[in-house]
Amino acid sequence: MRPDGSAPRGLSPRGDPNSLASHPPVRRVLELAADAPGAAARLAAQGKRVIGLVCPNLPEELPHALGLTPVRIVVRPEPVVRSPEVLQTFCCTWVQALLDQALRGQLAPLHGLTFPCNTCDSLQNLPDIWRHTVERPGPEALFSLRLPVVNEGEAALGLLRAEIDGWTSWLEARAGAPLEPARLAASARLFNRVRAALRRLQQLAAQGQIGYSLVQAAALASQTHDRAEIADLLDQITEIAAVAPRAGEARARVVLAGGYLDDTRLLEWLEERDAAVVDDDSCAISRTFEPAVDLDPQEPLADLARRHLRRSRCPVQLGSGTARRDTLVQKIRRAEAQGAILLPYKGCEPHAFDNVILAEELSRLGLPHITLEIEPHLGSWGQLTTRLEAFLEMFSVVDDDLFDDSPPRPPHRPHSPSEVS
Repeated sequence: MRPDGSAPRGLSPRGDPNSLASHPPVRRVLELAADAPGAAARLAAQGKRVIGLVCPNLPEELPHALGLTPVRIVVRPEPVVRSPEVLQTFCCTWVQALLDQALRGQLAPLHGLTFPCNTCDSLQNLPDIWRHTVERPGPEALFSLRLPVVNEGEAALGLLRAEIDGWTSWLEARAGAPLEPARLAASARLFNRVRAALRRLQQLAAQGQIGYSLVQAAALASQTHDRAEIADLLDQITEIAAVAPRAGEARARVVLAGGYLDDTRLLEWLEERDAAVVDDDSCAISRTFEPAVDLDPQEPLADLARRHLRRSRCPVQLGSGTARRDTLVQKIRRAEAQGAILLPYKGCEPHAFDNVILAEELSRLGLPHITLEIEPHLGSWGQLTTRLEAFLEMFSVVDDDLFDDSPPRPPHRPHSPSEVS
C-alpha cells in the first residue's frame, strides 16, 4: 500500500504480502501463463490428446466436446534456429518461430494441429511447407480451416458453417467418437463462463482495481490449460480483485492494439512505471473472449459460426483497417484512454497495412501513439523500453479533453516516437 492509501499498479511490488500476487489463485494463473509455451507438450505427456490451435479464435468448444484438449500454440520466447533453413527470413517472425518449434520436435507430441486458412501469405502457405519439412505431427494430423474474409452476409455464414462441418468430421476421426449435442452444450457453457470472467477482469483493470498484465496472463492461461480449472480460478480472482484497493491516478492510460502479445514483460514494465493499459484490440487477449455463444439445440454448429462472425474484424479480412480504426477509437473513448501503443509483429504485412490507417486516425485526433514492431521473444528489449520511456514522457503535456468538438489540434510534440527510426 502506498502512503496515499492507493494500491501499487498491477502485481508489483513482488513479494508484497498485500499485493494481488500473494493470493494463491493469482499465483496459479501466473504460473500457468508462464508455462503456456510448454503447455501442449506437458499435457500430451500426461496422456491428453492435444489438438493444437494455431489461431486463438477458432471454435474451441468442438474439440473439447469430443474429449480432446484444445491448446493454442504459444511460441517459445527464444531466437529461431531451424526455420531459416526452409523459410525466407523476411517472413512474419511469429510464423518463423512456430515452424522453428516444429522442426526442433517440440510439437511432435500433438494429437493434431489446426491452421486457419484465408489469412496472410506466410500463415496460409505454412501447412504446405510443414507437410514437406516436419515429421510430426504428420500430414494426417493437420487440418486447414478456411475462414471468411468478410463477417457479413449469408455467403460468409454458409462458408464457415461448411468449414466447421468439415472440421467436426476430422475431429471426430481424431477422437474416435461422434459429437454429442449434450457434450457440446456443456462445453459451450464452460467456455462462456471463462469468457465472462475474463470480461469482468478487463472491466476491473479499466477501473484501476488490477493491472492489465493480469488480464493478459489470465487470457493466456485460458487458451492453454484445463478450462474447468481456469474457470474456477478466474471466479476466485474476480472476487479478490473486486475488493482490492484501487490504484492511484495513472501516469498514462493507454490502449494496446496488435497481434499475439504472449510475453507479459511489456505490460509489467508499463505498470512498474505507473502507466495503465485500460483496454486492447489484440488477437490473443480481448478478441478471445468476444462474445458469448448461445447454442441453438437444432443448429449448434451454425451458432458457433455466427459467434465467429460477430467478433471484431481481423487484420487479414477485407476492410479491416477502417473497421479496426473505428474499434480502436471506440475503445479509447469508452476507457477514457489518452493514447495507444501499436504492437505488430515484425514482418506481419496485414498488421502493417492496418497500422497506417490506425496511426493516421490517432494523429488526426491528437492522440499520442507509438508503433513497436515486436518479435515473439521481444528482442531488442533495451530499444523497446527506451522508446517507451520517451513515449510516456509525452503524457505530461497531453490535454485531458481529447474528444471535444473543436477542430483537431496539432500534436503537443515535434515528432511522435512512432515516426522516429
